[in-house]
Amino acid sequence: MKSERIVEAELFSASRAMAVSELQAPSGLDARTVRAALKKLMDEYNESDRAIEIVKMGPRYAMQVKREFLSVANPLADLKVPKDVLKTASLIAYYQPVLQSKLFELVGGKVYQHVRHLEENGLIKTRPKSNSFVITTTKKFIETFGIDARSRDEVKAWFEQELSKRSGRPQA
Repeated sequence: MKSERIVEAELFSASRAMAVSELQAPSGLDARTVRAALKKLMDEYNESDRAIEIVKMGPRYAMQVKREFLSVANPLADLKVPKDVLKTASLIAYYQPVLQSKLFELVGGKVYQHVRHLEENGLIKTRPKSNSFVITTTKKFIETFGIDARSRDEVKAWFEQELSKRSGRPQA
């Protein structure tokens, strides 16, 4: 079997972002072969007229629906995060590290339920500070929302870039 097809099958089956080392284990392929296969697959998917792409998300790779097809694919997806909670999640990602008390000012009392939901799903982590909590995003947040970032600063920069694209304003 060709290494590209093996890695393609692994990515499809995983349904989440995977590190090269995670792709090596089931197939027995070495890291260099997996990286070469990923590069070929990314080129193959990007050069074709497919609705699916393979993208790099920080140190991980994922198979996902291309942005222009999200409007038709999303209604079929099992969205585990309600829309109002997504708004809170985006505020956390943009302002992180952010105090829960600051989010309360922005969102209101429902912030406590939103934070609990996001934390239960492993998308954020909290730590006590004074009479509040400091909230930051997790690696799972980055993977779940398909953000190409390795750090909180890169997540914030990604959000700023997306906002400027949508508003038509040039980036700073």
